[in-house]
Amino acid sequence: MRLQKIVFLSMVLLLTLMTVAIGGSYVLFTINNNREQQKDLFKTRAMILLDAAERQVLWDDRLAMKQFLVNEVKGSDLVNFAFVTVDGMPYVSTFSKGIPVALLQQPAVSEQPSVWEFQDTAGRVFYDIRSGKSPGGTVVHLGLKRRAIDRQNHNLFVAIAVISLVTTAAGILLAVVLARRATREIGVLADALRSYQDLNSNEDPAIFATSSDVAELVQSFKSLTEQRRLAAEEIHNLNMELEQRVKDRTSQLEAANKELDAFAYSVSHDLRAPLRGIDGFSLALLEDYADNLDTQGKDYLHRIRNACVRMGRLIDDLLQLSRITRGEIHLETVNLSDMVRNIAEELQRSDQSRGVDVQISPSVIADADPVLIRTVLENLVGNAWKFTRNTGRPRIEFGVTGDAGSKVYFVRDNGAGFNMAYVGRLFSAFQRLHKSDEFEGTGIGLASVQRIIHRHGGRIWAEGAERAGATFYFTLGEERNG
Repeated sequence: MRLQKIVFLSMVLLLTLMTVAIGGSYVLFTINNNREQQKDLFKTRAMILLDAAERQVLWDDRLAMKQFLVNEVKGSDLVNFAFVTVDGMPYVSTFSKGIPVALLQQPAVSEQPSVWEFQDTAGRVFYDIRSGKSPGGTVVHLGLKRRAIDRQNHNLFVAIAVISLVTTAAGILLAVVLARRATREIGVLADALRSYQDLNSNEDPAIFATSSDVAELVQSFKSLTEQRRLAAEEIHNLNMELEQRVKDRTSQLEAANKELDAFAYSVSHDLRAPLRGIDGFSLALLEDYADNLDTQGKDYLHRIRNACVRMGRLIDDLLQLSRITRGEIHLETVNLSDMVRNIAEELQRSDQSRGVDVQISPSVIADADPVLIRTVLENLVGNAWKFTRNTGRPRIEFGVTGDAGSKVYFVRDNGAGFNMAYVGRLFSAFQRLHKSDEFEGTGIGLASVQRIIHRHGGRIWAEGAERAGATFYFTLGEERNG
């Protein structure tokens, strides 16, 4: 019964809307068409009156001219006022208090008849029918009442309303019949839906369809229901299998992390001891047996010591990269501008002989892990400081672009730069685009930076040119975190 009511009400509503739309459209068309016809009719009337008015103006008989206009107003239910102007100045009118200023300030009149819509202080709308201007500058104005024009269609509106009511009543009766016929078979389908809605039910309820089409639909729905039940069972089995795989992978990941911790411990302790021994014995040879060594031997020992220092730095960088990968992130609101300023001051204190112009945008705020984001900025600003070493007027800039929802931070310098053909190697571990005798480094820093940015849900990229500086851009995924 509920479905039958819905179908019935929908059909009645549709039919009513169609009737109102068609009737309303026809009414509007009739109103506009009648207005245009009356405008054209009185344009012709104004042109006829213009000949008589021009003669009265020539004779300067204002009394006869005014009587002539008064008769014109009284002779038609549509005309509300009339007046004549000569060279744009009032000559004669039917207004008792003078011609309204708005009518005298209307656009200039051409030689052809025209219409200007006018609204008085009471809100009534009139059509000012203006004859074309005569050679002597005379213009006849006839004011038509729009409401009076529209009242001519009163009988038509009544007829349309009656027809709409009759049509709606007939549509309601038709909707009742069609709704009953349409919902009879739909009720059978609804019974089938209710009977097969439980996927776990093994019962096969009897559905009595009144037509072969409905019986076919019921059978198709029964088949689809069985397919859904089998699919649900398969999805359940897949979910169970997936959960087991996740548990297995989690166990493997935990084991791998434990092995990585053991490896990091081994690197931190077991590898440092031999390095310290090599460095210590090399220093002892240089200090105790310097007289027995020639220049080449001393050079070899210095190279061994330098290699030990580089190996130690490389071990430190590898340990830091390992900690970055495994540590937890603690997001806080961080003032990146203050952090970059602090880093630049530390670099300046470590190398006071250099005069680097550092430009920092004020109050750059971000949500990030303060320890990890400082590592990012130390690497990027430190690289900019390092690669501007041979630049005449070194400059480093830190700032942000974009709006609040998609901030892009950047560190820019005018240093050595790089060849964009090798930009894909920048963020790979142990990959260097400059020789170690030109610029020191292990090739781990930018790899660590990229991993930190990725852990924040952001991305990092670079642009540059050889001997023209480089710019590193990065995001921190504020859209996700916000």
